[in-house]
Formats: sequence, structure tokens, C-alpha cells
Amino acid sequence: MESIRSGPRWRRLLALPVAALACVLAGAGLSPAADQEKEAEAFVPGTSYFDEKGYIEYVAGNLPVIFTAPHGGSLTPEAIPARSSATCGPKTVTQTDLNTQDLARQIQQAFFNKTGKYPHVVINRLARSRLDANRDIGAAACGNPSAEQAWHDYHGFIDAAKADVLAEFGRGWYTDLHGHGHAVQRLELGYQLTAETLRLSDAELDAAPAHEQAASFRTFSEESPLSFSALLRGPTALGTYLTDAGYPSVPSQQDPAPQVGEPYFTGADPGYNTPRHGCADGGHICGVQIETHYAGVRRTLTDRSDFATALADVYPDFLAQFGIRIEPKAKTPPTPGDEIVVDNLNSFNDPAKARFVTSGSWVDGNNSQSHGLNFRLLSNPSAKDTAEFRFYVPTPGSYAIDAWWPTQSGRSRNVVYQIHEADGSTALAESVRDQRVDGAQWNPFGVHHFSKAGWAKVVVSQSPGATGSLAADAVRVTLTHLTPSEGVAVLAGLVGELPLDAGNARSLNAKLDAASAQFGRGNVEAGKGQLGAFINQVTAFKQAGSLSAEQARPVIEYAERVIRDAEQQTGQ
Repeated sequence: MESIRSGPRWRRLLALPVAALACVLAGAGLSPAADQEKEAEAFVPGTSYFDEKGYIEYVAGNLPVIFTAPHGGSLTPEAIPARSSATCGPKTVTQTDLNTQDLARQIQQAFFNKTGKYPHVVINRLARSRLDANRDIGAAACGNPSAEQAWHDYHGFIDAAKADVLAEFGRGWYTDLHGHGHAVQRLELGYQLTAETLRLSDAELDAAPAHEQAASFRTFSEESPLSFSALLRGPTALGTYLTDAGYPSVPSQQDPAPQVGEPYFTGADPGYNTPRHGCADGGHICGVQIETHYAGVRRTLTDRSDFATALADVYPDFLAQFGIRIEPKAKTPPTPGDEIVVDNLNSFNDPAKARFVTSGSWVDGNNSQSHGLNFRLLSNPSAKDTAEFRFYVPTPGSYAIDAWWPTQSGRSRNVVYQIHEADGSTALAESVRDQRVDGAQWNPFGVHHFSKAGWAKVVVSQSPGATGSLAADAVRVTLTHLTPSEGVAVLAGLVGELPLDAGNARSLNAKLDAASAQFGRGNVEAGKGQLGAFINQVTAFKQAGSLSAEQARPVIEYAERVIRDAEQQTGQ
């Protein structure tokens, strides 16, 4: 631990956008520049740090969750010979858990988009044939000094992450990411309990304390008012949440235990990480090993992105019962110039604002013209096959719509883009575009007025009778302007979130209603006067102690913005 945090054994790669970082790290043998090497007193969230050889990567976080990927690396340096059963023991496994390294990166991105903060992520970049970071040091490194040092650095980074989590939050959750090739396509959640133990009844599990004491979430279970079996596979169990999100899991309420004869990874024996970094032996970092299946979770970039998004959605609800809080990004009132970009990779979308869905046999595509990491491709589309870029309209107003696609000679020249109102059915506009041209740029689709708040969408499809492939990459939505009355409606929403009694709230809303009515009649000066009275009353509430300065400030600032916008739009 000392060598990782305060010594010169690690290097820092300055923070990059995750999409760029993923590309940078794709090259084998990455080593940060010498001028980036330095000692530091604290890790910077979102920044990657490496051991001296670049074998182990730690992306520092500021959330109470830690993700590790011990078996997804690909580096095979000559200094570390290949592991074999002859040198490492008869149970030596060298197979890579395919795409788990990128899965960890997608999870980091999804949590950041949801919360504006980073989970801690530790990745073994060495191939499993050189280091098995989920075994004790003897079986992991087989006596090779370089591999042993990498093993120490890997677990040292995890220990550093745990120390930060405990110092800031007092408790946290550890997740070890793996991949399995079992016939049953489901997530296997390993809590250090055997399949035989899981096949016991709830009453039997709860009657014998030894089962709870062996589990990797022992501390949290012992503190919880819920029974051990309920936390393991009840309505609020992790597996239940994940199954409800579309990822069948065992154990869960829907699938309590593996059947006799079905293979299942427990997270221990011979696994090392979950026993070491979970809380079966006490402490307030508990955790789980997640063995992921390939199809639908790890196979494609879109699979990984969608699973990462689901995990970022599930974890806050699951962990809240243990006193671990993962809060979404703070809401800010909409202002002209605000952008929402809907990417085809949901891990790059803020789930509160943007979501991408398809119908039909779309596959991942990639070329130099892609927005972000990739795009979605449909080779033989019918008119019924669609891609939907969904975006949340925070308030009625005027929004500019732009779309991005990569060109190719075989693309359709008759791609239909329909822009739908937030009710989901009213089409505001329809445009037919040629995807053989105008690639790798934002293509404008005009400014449209959305009369409702809620989830609107841009739907991409093939024109009937047309030929050629379809690409779905990204859509950008930009708030261009609000009318004064629409700005007043935003203010009313802000008032609804203030901790005021009913009488004070009614008084403020009465002034907003009067301002909206005046603006609607074209009486700009009268409307501005009502907003001035509104500002004065909010200020009075602050001075009287009914509102704090932090609560009053954004409301006053937004009211002042509405006044300025009204002046600019009317020339007064």
C-alpha cells in the first residue's frame, strides 16, 4: 500500500474523455510520458494511473463502488513467461475473459453519465497467460518476479481504492467482473456460497448463521433488518434487480439457485479477489463476483454499453438498503444553448436525458466517420425496422435537431428521419436524407417547437421501396429559445422544489401566474414587473431564514435570465 500511494511505483495518465482513453489504451505496451510521472498525495477522480511497467491500470473514483477486471488483459511481455499447469499447478487456467476490460470501461462511463462522478476501476492489462490476478500470488505469478510485482500492484491499487471509499463514505461495494461460457445464459452472482448452499430453503439458510458468515456481504447482512435469504434472493436482492432490468441472474427471486448439474462460479475456491476484498471476514467493503455470459452482455460494444447502463441504473437502488448512496447528477434549469446528444451507445448517454433503442437486426459498425466509438448498422432494412433516438424535453420550447451518420457507397439514399413530439405519436417533421453523402458532421434538421415536456424522439427508418443499408449514429438536440411564458413555467417548477409552506409557495406562484398572463398578452413591461416582485419576495424569504442562500440563488438567477430573454426577444 505504501509503495502504491506515496512511492514512485505508479504513473499518472492525465484525465481524458473515456472514449479517447479507450482508444489510447488499445495499443499494447502503453507507458505514460516521463514528464507525467510524479508522486501525488491523492488520486484524481477520472484519471488513470499505472504501475511502472504499464501492466496494471487504476482509474481513480469518487463514488463508493469499486470494479475490477482481472482476466481481460492482452499484454504478453517477454519478461513474464507463459503460465502452465507444469509451472503453476494442475488447475491453472489461462483463458481470457473476453471483453471484460472494455466492460469495466463502459461501466465507468455509464456511472459517470448518471452521477457526474466516477467509480473506482482496477484493470489487469496482462493476459491471463502471464498473470491470473484472481489467484493467490503463488498460482497467480508462478514465481516470476515481474508477475509477482504486478500482482502486488494490482491488489495495492484495489486497497488504495478501498481506503479512499472508507475515508469518504465509511462503506462501499466491490464488484469483480468475469466472463463465463456456461450453457445457461445468465449472470452468475458469486457470494462465496456453493450451489448446494443456494439450493437450501430460505428457512434453512436463515437458521444456520454459518451461511451468512461465509458470504461476501456478511457485514451488511448482519446489520440489515432483512433476513439473509431476502438479501440474497428476495425482492431487493441484486440478482432480482438485474433480472428485472432484462439480465437473468442467479441467485435471484426469479432464479433462486443453480439446478443440480448446472455449473456455477461461487466467487471463491479457487477465486481470490472476492474473499480478499469482500467482507466475509468483517469490514465495511462488501461485494460480489459477477460472472457474465457472452451474448447480450460482452459480445459487442453495444451489448457492453447496454449492460453497463443497466448496472448504473440498478446499483443505486440495490445499495441504498445498505446505507450506500449513489446520487444522480443535480438537476439544473434548462437554458438556451443546452445540448443533449443521444449516442447509439447508451453508456455514453445520460439516462435521465437520452436513450437509444432499435427494432430489427441492427449490428455494430465502425469506421473513421463514427460519432464516438461506433454506430449501428442495418444491412437489409425493411420499412418496419427502426432506430429511435429518445431525448427528454425538460420544458416546452424551441429546439434545434441535428443528426450524424457515417457515409458509405452502399448506404440508402432514402433514409427517413421523423421528429416526434413528447407524446410519442405527434410527428413534428419528416425529412428524407441520403446517407451516401454528408457524413462525419452534424446535419441540421431545423428548429422545432415542442409543446410538451417529456420523452420525445427522432425515428430513423428506410423509405418504402428504397434499397441500401441504414446507419444510426447520433442525434443532437439544442434548446434555442424559450418564450417568456415558457421561462416562467420553468420558474414554477423550481418553486415546487423549494422547502416552503403552502402559503408562501402560493404567493410566489401567484406572481408567476400574473407574469405569464402579462407576457401572453404582449405586455412585456408588466410581465417583467411581476417577475421583479417575485425576485423581491424570494429575497425576503432568504432574509427571513425561510430559504437558504443556496436555495434562493438559482431561483433568483433564473428569474433574472427570463427578464433578460424577454427584453432581447421583444427588443425592449
